[in-house]
Amino acid sequence: MKERYVQRILYDGAFGFVDFYLSEQTVKVHLGDPMILGCRTSRPDIKVNLLINQKQVSRLQYKFDPRVGVIVEDLKGFPNQTQIKEITCLTNFSASDKLTFKPEISLRKPLIENHNRSDHLVGEEIALNCSTYMNEKYKPHFEWTLPNINAIRELKEFVNKSLSISTLLIKNASLSDSGQYVCTISVLNLFEWNVKNIEVKENIIQFVKFKDKNDSMVHKKIVNDGDDFLWDMQFEGYPRNLIYTFYNPYGELFLHKNKRANASYVYEEGKLSLSIKNVTVEDFGNYSVKLEAPDGSYDKNYVMLVVNEI
Repeated sequence: MKERYVQRILYDGAFGFVDFYLSEQTVKVHLGDPMILGCRTSRPDIKVNLLINQKQVSRLQYKFDPRVGVIVEDLKGFPNQTQIKEITCLTNFSASDKLTFKPEISLRKPLIENHNRSDHLVGEEIALNCSTYMNEKYKPHFEWTLPNINAIRELKEFVNKSLSISTLLIKNASLSDSGQYVCTISVLNLFEWNVKNIEVKENIIQFVKFKDKNDSMVHKKIVNDGDDFLWDMQFEGYPRNLIYTFYNPYGELFLHKNKRANASYVYEEGKLSLSIKNVTVEDFGNYSVKLEAPDGSYDKNYVMLVVNEI
């Protein structure tokens, strides 16, 4: 299809608009979002009137800023955006001032999120969220397409103002549940979709591994007396319920005896950290951590805390 030729003429004093086009412009917008029209004026005292589908619109239904242009909000009681075929800007400056825009309305691509960071196993549950943001004026319809039409499924929907979520639960997953999960949203005559690939495995060997493993005499963290100490580590492992244990320089369990210390474990991010507030010279020494899987497999990591006296 041959593209329409559009010519842009810079303001030369003969027009009330800063920009002037010889043919209509396309305005791309997601359904329900404000439409910003480039009807900027050469002077702040020039008034702009709006026609939608060749009918004049009340000034209360749109905003105008001479530096930005016209902002058309998709208000309740206003025709939905898919019914708008054209929008025209006019001014009180000159009868020749006329800018025409054609809206091109689409939906945002929905986001599919997996509740479980680890791999899916036979017999476990698959939980997926499909979400989209949209003007409260519209309510999206969700539809899931699954690789296994016989899957035991449960669907839930949740709406919080502009956020709409559809949750898909697959009970007692089998190998047949591996494949593409398609979430399609539709509003009026508009459609959009996204795809998530899921692999269901028979079983996974439990394992634990620190990505950056350190020897206690090599890896040093230097902290000034009175400052806070933070030891961040990245790990990989399975399953989710890994057990971590920190040891102080005397080889004793650490967190239970020191109220200034705090540990953080975020499996989804593969992050384990130890923090000590207001360190003193007594905190000097080698610290270690043991990260262990339920089957007994484990990995260790070390750090030497050096405290500078001020």
